[in-house]
Amino acid sequence: MQSVNTDAIVLRAYNLAEGDRIVVFLTRNAGLVRGVAKGARRMKSRFGAALEPFTIINLTYYEKENRELVTVSNAEIVKSNFDLSAQIEAGEVLAYMAELIGEFAPPHEADEKMFRMLSACVEALATDAAYSRTVMRYFEVWLLRLAGLFPDLRSCGECGVELGESDEAIVDMELQPHCRDCRHHGSSVISPSVMRSLHATHRLAPVKFAELHSLSEADAAELGEITHRLITRAIDRRPRTLVASTR
Repeated sequence: MQSVNTDAIVLRAYNLAEGDRIVVFLTRNAGLVRGVAKGARRMKSRFGAALEPFTIINLTYYEKENRELVTVSNAEIVKSNFDLSAQIEAGEVLAYMAELIGEFAPPHEADEKMFRMLSACVEALATDAAYSRTVMRYFEVWLLRLAGLFPDLRSCGECGVELGESDEAIVDMELQPHCRDCRHHGSSVISPSVMRSLHATHRLAPVKFAELHSLSEADAAELGEITHRLITRAIDRRPRTLVASTR
């Protein structure tokens, strides 16, 4: 039996038996981990509030070879986001993010970039819950980008000419970008304002992106059409937690 200690973000928790819980974590050193926290539902549980969704913790667990579920032995709170989860719109966005991380993060496989991206997005929401819609779109773009599924819209996919931040991007049915000279029949256009936002996601952290690129309702909807098409294609269904604020 091997002991593992790592930073982690609590994604979800489910009741198990009379006093236990199954908890899903995104960890810094081991990717997506599902574990049993014995006695977590009892009044005097040693875990306290450490297993609440989107709490950032220092996690210790034991794992056995060929067993998917690990055994949680200790969880110490680094930062609690309980108040954030209690806000309706932010709570819905967090649940949506948790579902997608569960779909895209490989189990027991470290992904430092994904862990840091999710941590930064949660921190941005904690800074101001009014950033919910903008941070959510940032999260979708980067989740797809880290999975290798978001097209690079900075240059034409055929001739390689650079597409500037203020240019329209002409994309085909597979969302591959083209310049005007290389456009295909049936292509669609990504507006200059959305292109500026997409370029900004490359260089800005989510909180700074939300401060400088607060998405209008129209831009959020246009960007959402792109990300949701790619997400649905990747997981072969619409996310269950897709709510009004993400459409």
